[in-house]
Amino acid sequence: MAKINLRDFFLYYKDTPNQQEAVRLLEEMSPITCMVDNSTWVLKFREPEPVPESVVPAAALDIIAEFEGFVPTVYDDGVGVATIGYGSTFYLDGRQVAWGDPPITEPEARKMMESICEKDFWNVLKNTIPRWDELNDNQRSALCSFAYNLGSHFFGNPGFNTISACLTDKAWDEVPAALMLYINPGSPVEAGLRRRREAEGRLWVS
Repeated sequence: MAKINLRDFFLYYKDTPNQQEAVRLLEEMSPITCMVDNSTWVLKFREPEPVPESVVPAAALDIIAEFEGFVPTVYDDGVGVATIGYGSTFYLDGRQVAWGDPPITEPEARKMMESICEKDFWNVLKNTIPRWDELNDNQRSALCSFAYNLGSHFFGNPGFNTISACLTDKAWDEVPAALMLYINPGSPVEAGLRRRREAEGRLWVS
């Protein structure tokens, strides 16, 4: 808690019209307790609640940021969806990113990515991936990056049979090879996806 000495407070506001004005200012600050300290009244104030840190490991956020890349203005994600920052299609207040929206800063984009990653990806994966609690943070981070790129509900869905089987059967040594199946061979994005899948594979075994 922060505290303030009333004598110092009134000295600071000595130019206010009267003592009542200083009291009014104190009331606006909403003190929660008062006490006597060395014969002087002292008021205590509640500190702002700290913003909780993301439950998503830094390794997941870093690899996603690296491969998504930061773009301050709205851009096409490749399939006609308005996107901004680190691949975000929604703002923190729930609004969908729209063409013509103003640019954002890198810290704003990072907060958006962290929030979306936790709410729409991490929280989905922990409820759908078998033995999620048995995986270490690097393995979970690799899957989070994979999901951020290809969809949070990939497990058990058509087109993801191999990696789903690896996770179901606890064939964890086979996961890096399974990741490499998802690189869109022959497409313009193959090289970038190959680098991302390789990085996810290294993260998985580290």
